[in-house]
Amino acid sequence: MSCGARADRHRAAAAPARRVRATCAPCLLAVALGAGYAQAQVVDHVVVKGLQDLELFQTDSDSRLLSRNDGELAGAGRLRLWAAAEFTSGFQGVLLGRLEGGKANDESGTQGEIEQAFLRYVSPGRTHLMIDAGRIVFPIGNFSKRYLSSVNPLIGTPDSYDVSYPEGAVVTGAASFFDYRIAVIDRPLANKKYVPEGDTSWHPAVDMGFTPVIGLRFGAYATQGPYLGRAVEPMLTAGEHWRDFDQRVAGLELEFSRGHFELNGDWAFSTYEVPTHAGLSRGQAWFLEPKYTFTPRLFAAMRVEKNDYPYIQPIDSSSWIAQNVTFHDVEAGLGWRFTPELVLKASYRRDQWNVSDSMKSFFPNGYSCGLQLSYGFDVKSWFEPRR
Repeated sequence: MSCGARADRHRAAAAPARRVRATCAPCLLAVALGAGYAQAQVVDHVVVKGLQDLELFQTDSDSRLLSRNDGELAGAGRLRLWAAAEFTSGFQGVLLGRLEGGKANDESGTQGEIEQAFLRYVSPGRTHLMIDAGRIVFPIGNFSKRYLSSVNPLIGTPDSYDVSYPEGAVVTGAASFFDYRIAVIDRPLANKKYVPEGDTSWHPAVDMGFTPVIGLRFGAYATQGPYLGRAVEPMLTAGEHWRDFDQRVAGLELEFSRGHFELNGDWAFSTYEVPTHAGLSRGQAWFLEPKYTFTPRLFAAMRVEKNDYPYIQPIDSSSWIAQNVTFHDVEAGLGWRFTPELVLKASYRRDQWNVSDSMKSFFPNGYSCGLQLSYGFDVKSWFEPRR
């Protein structure tokens, strides 16, 4: 069996069942929607909204990053619904669910998931303090707060880490030119395509920002903790535990806007302790994402990315793969706003893998052409009387 096949087998064995299957997902979203509407009848401070994405892709058949549906034309649909309510002054609750399916998805059938479900406290006055506790979006990194199609200027996402939804608590605040996020979360910052998917283990995470002038922010973040899970324990030597192996990530963020131009960037450095390896496995990844708005309706964007990410998978208890996988990735696209809520995007994306000749068959270059139609809506407005 080849190293790539072994790695795929062990990665599949390590994936825990975190998703709610299609039989439960519609009920879950219906409950969220119904609960939001029921609250809206008796509480003024309630928001119930949704975001519908329809996508169409034509890709090559081989790229590990970009291929969808074995290279055949494929579509996908995604519906997000969220409800937010203010229970009393300063205390809020937020619930966000997702339902998606289609041949362009990595998983077959239709999947549903509660992405976020947390309580929020916002301090009164000018202290600028906010506390979230529950299931939250990953609190560090430039892209995690821009992953929804309504704010992502392109269709794809950076490959350096998955946008994930750990459970934990995060404190967000600001003072003068500085801002911060301090969190404790139960998941590592990683991409499960490159390392075994981790189990629950608590990680500290910190993000500090500095805004010297309006429109320019520099940030730095860091996190540390175990990145493996129980599924790999048969692949460890006697006396070792999956929590014995740590991941460390430190990164830099850039946010800039001036007139009709915006620029976002992220540069992350990582180290991994790998079973059967005496030294650390190191990696780095970065992306730059410029965007320009030509008119209120028309905009263009590009994301240039380099990923030198450690590819870590077990072969057996005496041998683990720990080899960096390096590639460049470019996505360029145009967007057109029919209305503030209805946006059509088209993009072309290409990757180039810089690996040894022996690995080229596992990591061939590829391309993706995509269309995405996004529509945001206010559910609560459907039930309000017309004026």
